[in-house]
Amino acid sequence: MTSFVPAARLATLLGAGPLRSPAYADLAERIRLLVVDGRVADGARLPSERDLAVALGVSRTTTARVYAELRDRGVLRSRRGSGSVVQLPPSESHVSSLITAPSSPGTIALTYSAPAGPPGLARAFAAAQEQLPALLATTGYLPDGLPVLREALAERYRRQGLPTDPEQVVVTNGAMGALSLTFRTFLSPGDRVVVEGLSYPHAYDAIVASGGRLAPLPVTEHPWDVQALTALLGRTRHAMAYLIPDFHNPTAAVMDEPTRVAWARLLRRHGVLPVVDESLREVNLDRVELPPSFATYDSRAVLVGSASKEFWGGLRIGWARLPRHLVTPVLQRRMTLDLGSSAFEQLVLAQLLQGDGADADHRRETARAARDHLVAELAAQLPMLVADPPAGGLNVWAELPQRVSTPLVAAAERHGLLLTPGPRFHAHAGGETRLRLPYTQGEAVVTEAVRRLRDAWDEVTARGARPAAAGRAPIDLIA
Repeated sequence: MTSFVPAARLATLLGAGPLRSPAYADLAERIRLLVVDGRVADGARLPSERDLAVALGVSRTTTARVYAELRDRGVLRSRRGSGSVVQLPPSESHVSSLITAPSSPGTIALTYSAPAGPPGLARAFAAAQEQLPALLATTGYLPDGLPVLREALAERYRRQGLPTDPEQVVVTNGAMGALSLTFRTFLSPGDRVVVEGLSYPHAYDAIVASGGRLAPLPVTEHPWDVQALTALLGRTRHAMAYLIPDFHNPTAAVMDEPTRVAWARLLRRHGVLPVVDESLREVNLDRVELPPSFATYDSRAVLVGSASKEFWGGLRIGWARLPRHLVTPVLQRRMTLDLGSSAFEQLVLAQLLQGDGADADHRRETARAARDHLVAELAAQLPMLVADPPAGGLNVWAELPQRVSTPLVAAAERHGLLLTPGPRFHAHAGGETRLRLPYTQGEAVVTEAVRRLRDAWDEVTARGARPAAAGRAPIDLIA
């Protein structure tokens, strides 16, 4: 069934910033970005030209030219009697604003929230190569994972004070593989899933793809309002909760111990399965003392981890630490999916985990220096932004003084800079005063990226630009 995007909803998604001249071209580009982001779904039917013109406060001639531009670019198809329907061109069907790669050598992408390969990675690949002959003597089918890696991961959990046997660990294709496998195993169509009001958008997508229904908490000063959770769980049944309590993506917030205790008690009381994304827990740049893992407070929790954030984005190995009684259904479900992860890459990760810690210190120092450089460049070139240095994670969650995240991202692309707009991280409306800026590239690249962002800011906020219709900006409580 084709979804429909009402005019008021599309106007909200387009953002409240001033329109660049010519207005029709700016609006068309903003809609294209919404489609590429997935905020307007492929196959969705857009409002009529007349209704959109009223919602935006522009002429019908303008919206007619917007739709004509989108048709020319292959983003829209229109048929008399059927309206205008979004279609994602094949050339852009692989694109997400969280993993967009530059399309030209001069373009900079501040979209990836994953580091480049550290120096120790090559040594780990070489060591794994030496062990490859023994691995080749086996079938290579490892639905639960390579024993040496599962033991190394179990040992890491034990060092953190969480007793774990290797049999509780299932190795997957990245953290997304672990999340998707968990959602597909334990969600039935229509099940409600508690989520933070802003979070990792691909997790939202995976929940919906597995038949779940998002039940987002309100966005307040932190992602885990206990009173809101109490009210939400008291109204209706929820099957699962997905949360990122350690260096939350994108805010970098950390759930304190009293909140973990309260959440665990509420989820147990209502029979809600916690799925806890710990992908960023080890990216502790300032060595802050974190509370124990969420599973310490609720032994039913499924913990998800990843090599991509800690080591290298191209090392596509993740894992789930499961309560014993959930391991078998997860493995049974996996038999219908991918049968296992790359055996050689598992060897590589096992080598990295068994290192002496020196490489981990180097990675932390490199990321901390990159964070400090980005924050300093923002302060020097864009002092109107608020960009507090996070204690961990790989992003600065910058605050804008105006609700212009979407038009700012559109303008930045014209200046050779690819970014991800704040609303991409919200389950519903919001985020126009925020921008996620990863610090995973070299200092020279970051300095130039901030310069381009400043140029885009000047363009969006230039005097004389015609403002968009007033009164349609989404509520964004994280300001």
